[in-house]
Amino acid sequence: MEESKSKLFKQRLFRIHVAAGMTFSIIMYIAIFFGVFAILLPYIKTWEKPSRHIEKVNITKIDYNSMINKALATPNYPKNNLLLNLPGNMGDPAVVIAHRFAKPLAFNPLTKKMLKNETKEQTNLADFLNELHYGQPLKLIGRLIFGFVAVGTMVLIITGLILITIMKFKNQGKTQQAVFSKIHVQVFTWAFLPFFLITLSGAVMNVGLISAGPMSKILSKGEASSIDAVVGTVLFKQSKPIKKLEQKASMLPINQLLLKAKKINPKLDLKQVKLINWNDKTAQVEIIAYNPYKPFLNGGVFNKPSITLSAVTGELIKEKKVLDNIWPVFLSEGIFFLHFLFGIDIFSRIAVAIIMSLCAIAIGFGTMLYLEKKAKKYDSKITFYHWLGKFSLAAMIGVIPATASLFVLQWIMPFDLVDRVLWQKGIFYNIWLFTLFWSFYRINSYKAAKEFFYVGGVLFILSSILHFINSNFYPNTLISNNMGNILGVDIGLILFGALFIYIAKKLPLKREEAKQFWKMKGKK
Repeated sequence: MEESKSKLFKQRLFRIHVAAGMTFSIIMYIAIFFGVFAILLPYIKTWEKPSRHIEKVNITKIDYNSMINKALATPNYPKNNLLLNLPGNMGDPAVVIAHRFAKPLAFNPLTKKMLKNETKEQTNLADFLNELHYGQPLKLIGRLIFGFVAVGTMVLIITGLILITIMKFKNQGKTQQAVFSKIHVQVFTWAFLPFFLITLSGAVMNVGLISAGPMSKILSKGEASSIDAVVGTVLFKQSKPIKKLEQKASMLPINQLLLKAKKINPKLDLKQVKLINWNDKTAQVEIIAYNPYKPFLNGGVFNKPSITLSAVTGELIKEKKVLDNIWPVFLSEGIFFLHFLFGIDIFSRIAVAIIMSLCAIAIGFGTMLYLEKKAKKYDSKITFYHWLGKFSLAAMIGVIPATASLFVLQWIMPFDLVDRVLWQKGIFYNIWLFTLFWSFYRINSYKAAKEFFYVGGVLFILSSILHFINSNFYPNTLISNNMGNILGVDIGLILFGALFIYIAKKLPLKREEAKQFWKMKGKK
């Protein structure tokens, strides 16, 4: 009796896992696919903008004061509480002076000349890829859908772990289905923890932040419309404004103050400088930083270590350390850190991108396992043609040439073209939609998949070549000018394209060949 109950429980749990998997898999795959690009967002942002093709400079050897004076001389530009973004902050090689009520001003750190910032109507590639990652193109509905899919995926992870524990998959089969199952199970067995944590943080940001507004109204009885108004003053103590003496004073060079901050705490990576009462005798600089030795706890949205110095004498006024906060702030910071990866280096980002790519591949094999079981019913009878298979083909593989077209269009379309970004997005959506039509048109899904991989691979490589030609920055120029971050994107695109072309060559053309292909892989 107990054995039959246990068997029934396993069957029901397995069916729930399969049903939920096929419900959430496609959207989750899309979220991960664009999420891989979002992980590398700072580098793509630099690659896409001609104004950001700037040589890397040591942040302590730049004349910031002359740029600040130019910003202050700009008509109608705010004079107090300016925020100076140092080169390298979020991957931006420029010096950017910003204010919450004014457009940011960008400067070349070498020439000290003001740069002509590209508008969002001219270039928006990295941000658009990030928006696709969390469903922003569909506004509130898209964010809710992607948020609830993240919640559903966490349920899938939990049920999958239970199934692995109680069913004890041997992963020794040699059939096509067995190979698909083996890859799906093994990847998630090893990668479930980072995948679960990143998915959890995504669910909190999409569903949690959307619901925060209505909850704030309920808690405050209609007085507050955002979570900041309810808990902001409790979690984040506001500094009292410093009264000006209206006495002009000579300001110390910012690079000298940066050197002093590094002496006070050598462990900090300096990111921003807030200018308070600049040119007044009471002037201060709040140097905002990130401590790489305490990840998850700082550098993101809520908890930023800082050193406040007098801009007149260089005297230390205040030092805010990472651990000078309360646990709710650390919890919030940890959730956001998991998703945005604030402050971490390129190698760590690539490692996370590889893990998430493997998870996307595992989702793909899980989908193929379900479709293969469906197709097996029609073996030697009729050609298997299932709407879900065709839709999955377009969503999971068709997205590759569509995304590659975005990178090609980035450097083939004139930057002064009217509604440039709108044209770029429109072409992307049309190509992706065309892959759906093509998937249904091609009876042979294997052939369609090979075509998508080939086209995507060629376009990714072409985008890198077009960047070299139209930006006039060739590999040797990028190397000699210390622009390895930009060259790295080009190399990544070429490797990405080469990988897809290799996959296209290796993939079988027919289902009968596929059976033998995966059977051979299963023997290895």
